[in-house]
Amino acid sequence: MLLEHTVSTGTLRRQEHGKIPHEPVAYRADIDGLRAVAVLIVLLFHTGISPLRGGFVGVDVFFVISGYLITKVVWQELQQGTFSLLTFYERRTRRIFPALVVTVALTLLCAPLLLFPSERTTAVWTGLSALTSVSNLYLAVETLGKTGYFAADVYSQPLVHTWSLGVEEQFYLVFPLILFAVAGFKRHHAGLVVAAIALASFLFGVWLTIANRDLAYYIPLVRAWELIAGALLVFTPLPRLPARLRDVLATLAILLIAGSAYRFHGGMSYPMAFPGFVAIAPVAGAVALIAMGGAGGSYVNRFLSLPPFVGIGKISYSLYLWHWPIFVTVALTTARAPTMMEAAGLVLASFVAAYLSWRFVEQPFRQRRLGRTARSLWMQAGAAWCVVCVLGLGIWLFTTAAPQTESDRLASYITYDDRVTYRRETCFLISYKQTAADYASDTCLSPSSVKPNVLVMGDSHAAHLWSGFNTSLPQAHVMQATSSGCKPLVGTPGERECLSLMRRMFEQFLPETKPDVVILSARWADYDLPLIAETIRQVKDKARIVVVSGPIVEYQRPLSRVLAQVAAGRSDNLLTESRVTAVARRDRDLQALVEAAGAIYVSPYRLLCPDSGAACTTTVDGVPLQWDYGHLTAEGSKFLAESIIGTGAIPGAQAWQAR
Repeated sequence: MLLEHTVSTGTLRRQEHGKIPHEPVAYRADIDGLRAVAVLIVLLFHTGISPLRGGFVGVDVFFVISGYLITKVVWQELQQGTFSLLTFYERRTRRIFPALVVTVALTLLCAPLLLFPSERTTAVWTGLSALTSVSNLYLAVETLGKTGYFAADVYSQPLVHTWSLGVEEQFYLVFPLILFAVAGFKRHHAGLVVAAIALASFLFGVWLTIANRDLAYYIPLVRAWELIAGALLVFTPLPRLPARLRDVLATLAILLIAGSAYRFHGGMSYPMAFPGFVAIAPVAGAVALIAMGGAGGSYVNRFLSLPPFVGIGKISYSLYLWHWPIFVTVALTTARAPTMMEAAGLVLASFVAAYLSWRFVEQPFRQRRLGRTARSLWMQAGAAWCVVCVLGLGIWLFTTAAPQTESDRLASYITYDDRVTYRRETCFLISYKQTAADYASDTCLSPSSVKPNVLVMGDSHAAHLWSGFNTSLPQAHVMQATSSGCKPLVGTPGERECLSLMRRMFEQFLPETKPDVVILSARWADYDLPLIAETIRQVKDKARIVVVSGPIVEYQRPLSRVLAQVAAGRSDNLLTESRVTAVARRDRDLQALVEAAGAIYVSPYRLLCPDSGAACTTTVDGVPLQWDYGHLTAEGSKFLAESIIGTGAIPGAQAWQAR
């Protein structure tokens, strides 16, 4: 995120083809108001209690604003012949570095009190890479290197939001040089070159989002077109449009932004995965609002120019920086989502921190009360960078050298390696980056002619059952057809490759093989219920026994972390308070539907939580049953499989156990 702040009020002169016309570049209050909208969308999204599931698009709006304002200044200076790369980076440093270094320093000082070793290590390296403008690249590599199917819980990473700063700063290492290269062109010709670069970035982003959307989220080449979209307004100014048309276009623009924040969500699958082509919506909304403000304004621009919006816009950078460490601190302490009142308190605390940061950190440097000259600024920035690096490295060394406590051991399961247990990328496909051709049929789906055949089908909540049943049923042959986010339902929406795998199972494998037992398992939602009954109806004659495994107990924070907090001295009540209560109701509703449809229902939830008012079974031989919000460890999978078999719910299964 954020951004060259407001362009100073006054008049700059632009030299173009021998002429030096006057062109005023005045402060625009509506752009500060648009910043306020963007940061409020992000804040509400991060509270976890608002309906804005796509609040991450606020960052895309910030990218557009940044691209417009900075390109306008740089292009005018290039035309005047006054542009200096060193001066440009001095301005960027004054704008970005002071508040960032204070945020990182205070966050790292608190890290030993708040975070467990693995979390602390990630926080240190994220913070240090943020100060070097590469936190997005660090997080991309760290995400690719994750041993678990899911990335680390973002609520354990107080500096993860600095990725957007890295994207911007890397963009501005290159983009001024491109502007310099086209500075001698006519403005519309320069615009065509810049537009071609934006198109290439957009097409690359669409491709990479399909190939690996986790990586696409952090890579500057994917996001460059969003900043350039704002920059293009400098090269293609709109004429003054009729007032009514401006009002209509501005209304549509703000609805695009609001609609994206409401309708988008992190679980969107191909072809709607973000940041693919759907990112056009919030970007177009931001571009249109800026354009309407420059083409005469509209009632939306005037509304955004009201003092409350302008005030929030002015502190939006510090507000973005400080809100997430504050939110994470409370989330980790309570091990649950905030209540409405707590969320309001978090937002208020963020505003207080942001104002103090803006008033006493940002402004002194921007107004040159501190770091008055470029030389003094670089010296102070370098000294601050060195101090925070020493602090971070000291925390990291202390973390690696300190003896492991019981709480540290339990917390280490947050980064659990599920590759072998789930047979990830072999029998458990990652739908958004693998194809059905990657599914190893010979390994995962070859029926036995001498043993009873058991087939586990579904998403990650089916994949985590396979090792348990495979270990507990040595006299049976346990097969696996699983893919991330892929529910074993006839007619379900989902990733293209998931649907391809499930069609193959329902239309070819099941009719041809007729396994002895089919176990359907997924992270069921209420909207799945109508499809479950139809799926059972179609599968009943294609398997001797059809079993539906209900929802498993879920926690609002990783169970391994909550267990570590309890081991560190917190009350056992934390385990109950962190549990997701809605699962129990869904479990009852699903059982009634499955049994009415003539299939067998097993309830992992009740096997682990027989007493709804007490803590559930959470460990076996000192190992957490679940490592994140709900996925099983190998030990947890075996424990649950044996519990299911022990109930007699699967006819014949007890005979397939080791004798």
